[in-house]
Amino acid sequence: MKPFGPLTDAAHPLAVALGRALVREVTAGRVLVIGAGSGRNLAPFLDAGLRVDVLEESAARASAVAALFAAQSALRVIRAPYDEPLGAGEYDGALSTHALLHGRLAQLRAAVQVAHAALHPGAPFFLTLGARADPRYGAGHQLEADVWVAESGSEAGVPHAFFDEAGARTLMRDFHIDALEERSAAGSVGRWAHTPAEAERTVHWFVRARKDSEH
Repeated sequence: MKPFGPLTDAAHPLAVALGRALVREVTAGRVLVIGAGSGRNLAPFLDAGLRVDVLEESAARASAVAALFAAQSALRVIRAPYDEPLGAGEYDGALSTHALLHGRLAQLRAAVQVAHAALHPGAPFFLTLGARADPRYGAGHQLEADVWVAESGSEAGVPHAFFDEAGARTLMRDFHIDALEERSAAGSVGRWAHTPAEAERTVHWFVRARKDSEH
């Protein structure tokens, strides 16, 4: 993975869409961003006047994004694993555009449950998941069912989890799914983490979901 650098990417389309949705639904709301990345996904929320908590398991990335946004009093960085429980019902929305692409399935399931518990009933959770249509599925070496580790490229040694539609729906079974689209991520993946050639081949599930109101 490339080192943390300046913000050269536009925000992910799901970040933009979630920011717009939250502005319509809440006033001075609070959003959880799972995975700091390069920090590119934070602007849509900060510009909308929302408070942002960034959950980041990498100490280096947590420190870097905290420094990059040091002047933003509305932003807080939480250094913790993605599957470590947070407070219950504290957030009006959550976003993950890359953090849930990586790791063992048990870790991803636990991270989704963390997000579920952290959201208010009815709150949206927008995220991306790895798709089996991605050419990296079946490449490298298999860590477990549907989890493959690349042996070359910018993410060599990083486990990637891949889902078919049934698997994605099972992962999100405690949410109401508003949209589940399998699509090219060539124009949305972070160029801080991928070469242009890698980005062109990437396929993700784009998920728009909500915590059921009765939960």
